[in-house]
Amino acid sequence: MNLRDLTEKLKTINDMGFVRALRRGNTGIGYTFESLFGLAETNIPIPDIGGRIEIKTTRKDSTSLVTLFTFNRGVWIKKQNEIINLYGYKDEKGRKALKSTIFYKRDNSLGLSIEIDEEKNIIKLLSSNNELLAEWDIYVVVGKFSSKLSRLLFVLSDRRISQGKEEFHFNEAYLLTKPNPRNFLKAFKNSLVGIDLRMHLKESGAVRNRGTGFRMREKDMIELYEEKRDLLNI
Repeated sequence: MNLRDLTEKLKTINDMGFVRALRRGNTGIGYTFESLFGLAETNIPIPDIGGRIEIKTTRKDSTSLVTLFTFNRGVWIKKQNEIINLYGYKDEKGRKALKSTIFYKRDNSLGLSIEIDEEKNIIKLLSSNNELLAEWDIYVVVGKFSSKLSRLLFVLSDRRISQGKEEFHFNEAYLLTKPNPRNFLKAFKNSLVGIDLRMHLKESGAVRNRGTGFRMREKDMIELYEEKRDLLNI
């Protein structure tokens, strides 16, 4: 598929107007779009822009967070099981867990906070008594963002409920390229990007860590890129 074919497919889907969701819940929008597009995977090769494109779809009224990437290896200063025992809680399955999204300069219900060391270029995760729990090298985090999401097809949809069923109108689509590290750091400092902890203790006492995610609201992702091409108004 080339860029022209991609644009024509998007316009055909737009011209369909509202279509009924093919699946309930948060994943319904992505599944419905990919089904209409004829996709069996979440990215597509576009040779004339230099490679594969990842696809993100979102409802225009959505406030939900999407994981940009995960970065967990080698960041922990304090042992993860100790962190869970000290700052975690019992989850719905009765396990000791620590699942929380922490934003820079925002209060956190578990007493955790984030600081940025501008001199050392490090993001720090701190406890309520200012103990260092984990740290991320800013350059490594920015590199992860730039490589993971270098090209993005960003599709937005109006939605409505008709006869008790959700319907989508996929009427905005942008090709986002050249992820800007400065934009990412600006978004992080403006509390648009947060660090999402997702771990719990197993019955054996071992840690189950699903990957520490860097997350933001879906509709804010467009602000991370230098080049934004409106594919429905070419």
